[in-house]
Amino acid sequence: MVATDFYQVRILYNIRISTRDGIELSANLWLPVPKTEGETFPAILEMIPYRKDDWRYNSDHQHGTYFAQRGFAFCRLDVRGTGSSEGIAYDEYTREETQDGYDTVEWLAAQPWCNGKVGMWGISYGGFTSIQVAMLQPPHLKAIIPMYATDDRYTDDVHYLGGCLTVSELAQYAVSMVGMNAMPPKLEYAGAKWAEQWKERLKKTPPWLIEWLQQQTDGPYWRNGSLAPDYTGIKCAVFNIGGWMDEYVNSVLRMQERCTQATGVKGLIGNWVHSYPDSAYPGPNLDHLHEMVRFFEYWLNGIDNGVMNEPPLTLFRYEHTAPEAFPSKFNGQWISANTFPVEGTQPHTLYLGDATLSNLQAERPVSNLDHYPHRPTHGTHAALCWGAGYGPNGLARDLRLEEAIIPTYTSEPLDEPLDVIGFPEAVLYLSCSAPVATVVVRLADVAPDGSVFQVTAGVLNLTHRDSHINPEPLTPNTVYEIKVQLRSTAYRFLPGHRIRLSLASAYWPVIWPSPYKSDNYLHRGSATLSRLILPAVSLNAPRLQPPSFKTTPPELVEVGGGTDAPPVWQIVEDVINQTMTVNVYEGGTAVLPDGRSLFASERIEMATHQIDPLKTRMFNEVVYRLEESGYQIEIHSSGSVRCTETEFIMDIQLRVDLNGNLFFHKSWLKSLPRRLV
Repeated sequence: MVATDFYQVRILYNIRISTRDGIELSANLWLPVPKTEGETFPAILEMIPYRKDDWRYNSDHQHGTYFAQRGFAFCRLDVRGTGSSEGIAYDEYTREETQDGYDTVEWLAAQPWCNGKVGMWGISYGGFTSIQVAMLQPPHLKAIIPMYATDDRYTDDVHYLGGCLTVSELAQYAVSMVGMNAMPPKLEYAGAKWAEQWKERLKKTPPWLIEWLQQQTDGPYWRNGSLAPDYTGIKCAVFNIGGWMDEYVNSVLRMQERCTQATGVKGLIGNWVHSYPDSAYPGPNLDHLHEMVRFFEYWLNGIDNGVMNEPPLTLFRYEHTAPEAFPSKFNGQWISANTFPVEGTQPHTLYLGDATLSNLQAERPVSNLDHYPHRPTHGTHAALCWGAGYGPNGLARDLRLEEAIIPTYTSEPLDEPLDVIGFPEAVLYLSCSAPVATVVVRLADVAPDGSVFQVTAGVLNLTHRDSHINPEPLTPNTVYEIKVQLRSTAYRFLPGHRIRLSLASAYWPVIWPSPYKSDNYLHRGSATLSRLILPAVSLNAPRLQPPSFKTTPPELVEVGGGTDAPPVWQIVEDVINQTMTVNVYEGGTAVLPDGRSLFASERIEMATHQIDPLKTRMFNEVVYRLEESGYQIEIHSSGSVRCTETEFIMDIQLRVDLNGNLFFHKSWLKSLPRRLV
């Protein structure tokens, strides 16, 4: 569609949608202006807690205008208890919130301007809600496009990783939401109820982190809002968009394989971090909005534009690129497949030897040991988070220095390319001197120049070796067979390059260190065949032609502006005190078209000790400043987590100033038992 064919756009603000329990939600609507009498349009819903009236105002208007110009009504909903919607946000992804999504889908379908077909989309939180609402199967929801979202809230989210508590991602999200959830509804919309509604929100909204730290194992809490294990719950069409450097990428492949009841399933994975594919690093980039419109045209407008004739799954198969924290792109190429697992995939097994990785099994019955002590500070040369984003979040750098003090297993140089697509797995025979321990497995590419490029990694709390629901302590010095699934990848090892597997006991600051000083051992020999299993794809497997993507940026209207402060990612080693501290800062000001401004910043300190994991601590401070309707609102939220052998101790502070005076203050001090974490 060229610009001359665009629809004119009408914007309706603060449309009130009543829920079944009497709460009023606030939505903004972007509506195409009909070109002919009686013309109707499909609707696209995005529901997130990120404040449509200020924090996401500018980007919402860009997206809403883009869709409406192309013949789609766009609805941006503040979820209950956030923004200008009533209610209390007791937690993320509550059953009530998801039911609100169902009701909003049906409300949109019933509007006189709607053709009765509704789609949902969103990045991160909005991708989650798209999947969760689709699980309820609203009759008029025909298609969803989750971007960077998960099918499993326990195994693939910001809270826990392989049964380990996360640090860097949890810190960046949990405390920031304490501050954001404390911000008021828009005064113009709340009217006389503004102060009352805001005070109720401040008094009743809990820090979500408290519940997350209490739910340390899988179970009913995490199954709420998770598609797994019953993938038959999705009936509508699905277009999953993911990134190899994003923490939610596994769900794209799992849903591609398992959503067998959906009317159609497509998957797209680039190299991207947790940011929009049109601008995220590493490239190459593409216009994701263009691809979304094509998918919605087919499923919501019935236009046979060929989108469903293209291969169902398209991936960027990347390859060695000089390792750096913020690469502009990865080398490689787009590939496509009809199914996942990709046709021609066979297990390729490599056995761990004396610093070697080969296809030769050990013949001697004697078990050899490789020792690695628990070093809580290990991991800082890798990515700041399990799933990176814009600065300060960066990717792994050259791992050579870090690998010098851990066991590594390296193959001979390859004679021909080796394509790995899917989920690598390490089968390890391990023993530990402590009842709780962690293993971190990293798969890397060693280039001819010696540089080490991290391909993917896996993490497992060894007490979760048999179950995330019922973990069991280790019996010290007992040998266990441990299976560690690594994050999915599509990677080509080039001729002359070597494959490397490394083991460690920590991944700082990605995960919280296990609580005990311990000695860990990898066993290898004929009775303990520690090995790496790669999902290798034959070089002779049939190839499909990938789609031709639009790679120029999307045509978005200019809305507002803003500035960003320089980000900070510092790693400070205190040699005398034997600590490693990771300092992170990001901040900036969004300026809205009417002159309002919102400043937001976040500062995090994450520190641990070279030897003593009980000296680990995390501190986070978030500031929001909003100027609106003659009011100056400043919100400070801070949180710290430290630990003992048996407890996590959490301190959260919230302070709200109105026009320079204290308006509200609340603090939470909690001691929560560690359950083999």
